[in-house]
Amino acid sequence: MSGYDVLVVGAGPSGSEAAWALARRGFVVGLVTDSLDSVYRPEVPPEGAAPAGSLLAEAASGDLWTLHRRAKYALEGLENLHLLQSSVVALLLEEGRAAGVRTWEGFDLRAGAVVLAVGSFLGARLAAGALEEAAGRLGEAAYPDLYEHLQGLGFAFVPDGYEVAAADGAPAYAVRFQRFAPGEWDAASGRLRRFAGLYATGRVAAGHAPPAARAASGLALGRALEPGGAQ
Repeated sequence: MSGYDVLVVGAGPSGSEAAWALARRGFVVGLVTDSLDSVYRPEVPPEGAAPAGSLLAEAASGDLWTLHRRAKYALEGLENLHLLQSSVVALLLEEGRAAGVRTWEGFDLRAGAVVLAVGSFLGARLAAGALEEAAGRLGEAAYPDLYEHLQGLGFAFVPDGYEVAAADGAPAYAVRFQRFAPGEWDAASGRLRRFAGLYATGRVAAGHAPPAARAASGLALGRALEPGGAQ
């Protein structure tokens, strides 16, 4: 495939919902994640009612692995959605507009619009007892190259974080990460203001929130975004 209407970077609740909504509207979507084994798998089970028409409503389960399996199966069943495991390190920019992404593996992906839904993975540090590592969730590496690239483009960030209690044999841990500063992101449209065709959703934009709230934000963006439209 030579190009997409939209590339979504990050396949957590917000990114998966954005890709789900866009693909169901008929757009050709690339959903890029560092790990296909963690698609839609948040750090804790979602609580409360799932947004109407959401992927969460279709895949809902109190068991995180079941939620992951159902959501991934539903995404893979959409003919115009390509789910890809790759590490995004930079944006492709042309004449002040996001035109795709560059990957660590050495190839470029082109699109009419780019959505950053990288959650808690920019500038991330995870602490579990005496252990500290560059991770945005237990067992999942951060995006250091992408974070440095965005800083180099002039984006400002503010710190955020969350904690997870020990459960099912996994230790308690805390994550500190960076999200876009409020002046960088327009909450109404989801746009990142520095470049046309560039959007953000979920924790990387609005800060830490429960999984269902992150799902709702991604779904709203996916329902409203018009790739290649007026910015």
